[in-house]
Amino acid sequence: MITSDRRSIILAYNTIERLLKGDFFHFSKAEEITQEIASFDKEWPVIGLGTTNWYKRNGEAIVEGSAEKPEFLWADPESIPPGKLINLNHDHPEHEENLKSPVIGPEDALPQFPFMAIALCDPKELKEYTLSAGENIHEWIENKFPAENLGLAAIHISGKLDEVKSTAACHIPIGGLDFNEGYSLKENFKFIEYKTGSWSMQGLYGINPTIQQVLSVPGHPLHLHGYEVNKKRGGHINQAISTSTTRITVYPIKDINIRIKDLDKALVPVKPLQ
Repeated sequence: MITSDRRSIILAYNTIERLLKGDFFHFSKAEEITQEIASFDKEWPVIGLGTTNWYKRNGEAIVEGSAEKPEFLWADPESIPPGKLINLNHDHPEHEENLKSPVIGPEDALPQFPFMAIALCDPKELKEYTLSAGENIHEWIENKFPAENLGLAAIHISGKLDEVKSTAACHIPIGGLDFNEGYSLKENFKFIEYKTGSWSMQGLYGINPTIQQVLSVPGHPLHLHGYEVNKKRGGHINQAISTSTTRITVYPIKDINIRIKDLDKALVPVKPLQ
């Protein structure tokens, strides 16, 4: 048995490194992922993030809920304003004619996840923190976790947050994305800033450099997605500042399992795209 349904684990479907090199062809679907995690305790929380194959409309995926009923949410980079949240379990994005996958065969309007990572979290091992106002969330986590010898974790952040800055991926090219400039490429990402609001954020943290290439980018142990609860908008979180109501729930994760599907074909044909 590759995984144990009694140990907390991150299931990574493909890797960030491969995605940013333009690998849209080794993808997973929500139904497949849901079926796979159904063997875990139905009450275990799930925390996940990823993106879709939709060409020039990749967006930011967020997974929340439980192993029994995971919710697949998606922030649309092409909505007005950007970042509108769609529940992919039962809704479709607007303007379905603009949903195009580079993969020949599957129906374009159905989401395909070229990268998705989902943590199955043991609730008996959770840790909770209440932050004081004015903390930079990324800096707080990246200082706190090494001090506690925490190497791999799933994170949920809730409460009011200030100065949230997010991005929504709108175009990861088939040939790959040069990420040396970080999240600053205006032709590839929509940039969104928010005033103080109530947020739900899902994050994955890995201190090991090899794990960072799976879950994030080198030098950035925390990968965080989220949405503003009242406005139902969100994306990839670049910055968030805590208030006195900010709560962080942390689930230490024991294992990681990386799945890359359908590697038997060396060359995969690309659908004509514009």
